[in-house]
Amino acid sequence: MAEVFRLAGLAVCAAVLIDLLRRYSPGYAVLASLACCALIVLLLADDIGALLAAVRVFSQAAASDELACAFKAVAIALVSQMLQELCAEAGQPALAGRVDLAGRVLVLAAALPLLEKLGEVLKALL
Repeated sequence: MAEVFRLAGLAVCAAVLIDLLRRYSPGYAVLASLACCALIVLLLADDIGALLAAVRVFSQAAASDELACAFKAVAIALVSQMLQELCAEAGQPALAGRVDLAGRVLVLAAALPLLEKLGEVLKALL
């Protein structure tokens, strides 16, 4: 519970700092935003590690590639969304759009085994 308040405080302080920097030095504002994002990820490192361990346990229990594909797709979507938002904040909407497109393509590529399995099931039903 305390972590939520720590993250909220960091986010508010970062937002104020980045807003001030954006007015006087936009380049440093982008760097500060990137640094704050990295700091938040570092603060969540223990929780991310625990989550990944749980995902491994679920994947081994299911003993199937389908669950691993779904988790890969979710991870790709999260990372690409974060990168897209950073590009948009840096004032690069075209780059943000391409990152978004790349993320979508990679999610579909990661989910391709699931789509193939779905096709096999549908084919067997018909």
